[in-house]
Amino acid sequence: MDTLLTIDEFEEAARGALPAATFDYYAGGAGDLSSLRRNREAYAALAVHYRVFRDVSSCDLSCEILGHKLPHPILAAPTAFHCLANPEGEVATARGLAEAGALMTLSSLSTRTVEDVASASPGPKWFQLYINRDRGFTRELIARVEAAGYSAIVVTADTPRWGRRHADIRNGFHLPPGLDAVNLVRSHADAASLSHSGAGLGSAFDWMLDASLTWRDFEGVCGRSRLPVLVKGVCRADDAVAAFNAGAAGVVVSNHGGRQLD
Repeated sequence: MDTLLTIDEFEEAARGALPAATFDYYAGGAGDLSSLRRNREAYAALAVHYRVFRDVSSCDLSCEILGHKLPHPILAAPTAFHCLANPEGEVATARGLAEAGALMTLSSLSTRTVEDVASASPGPKWFQLYINRDRGFTRELIARVEAAGYSAIVVTADTPRWGRRHADIRNGFHLPPGLDAVNLVRSHADAASLSHSGAGLGSAFDWMLDASLTWRDFEGVCGRSRLPVLVKGVCRADDAVAAFNAGAAGVVVSNHGGRQLD
């Protein structure tokens, strides 16, 4: 394989290496993909107005984020089902990110347990959390995350319902036998539902997502956890203010990669 240097080259290599349904799940978005396109266009429109004759012989990109000293401000967003691409899944991701000096955010939809990923590398790790309709299950998962040594919880706020992803519906996307969202499986019935074909597995998560969530529920997570708690999915300044007023240690500005609301 030729050396891959750019994000586009990695994406094309993945397109050739992965089953079409898996690639579409990783790369796709909701609805007509207008949010996904606008994300790319907005990023491409950013311009750097450089200055000249400045001493750049020694550059320092290091930073500190919630107590972690990083060599650069690079954090990996939570993404689902890594075992679809590699047998080691999120364990391999954790090792690679630690080697690169980046901070990992493990998805609730991981195909490896929070404990396996925590022990895979010495790199810093946060955990992304959906506030479960079953609050007792949420408390149990938070306790596991704390015991495993994660240093922050990132609560996703933009998923009261699952995004409608047309490619996943056409492909009948589902997890193959032997793969589960292992940190969310409470029973054999859950494991069976997670293999269900549908709108990005949306129907499989009806038991989990809670469309009635409010800032009070977020405050409850902050009160129950001894870890810093961030809000992911903030796109408005007033919501950022509300997040900090509710006890957030930080916000992640995100529209879920255009995968939720189109």
